[in-house]
Amino acid sequence: MAKIDYVCTKCGEPVLKDAWASWDTETQQWVLETVFDQAFCSNCDGETKAETKGIE
Repeated sequence: MAKIDYVCTKCGEPVLKDAWASWDTETQQWVLETVFDQAFCSNCDGETKAETKGIE
């Protein structure tokens, strides 16, 4: 399976996304529940759209 990264459509840098996680008392770890559609680019300092980019 080819690896991908999610990057900003404006500058090509990696993006951040908001998400919800819940605490699992059995495993004592955070479990990712939901990842929201909106993306944020630290390089552009604002909201952006994310696109996939292949990683070699």
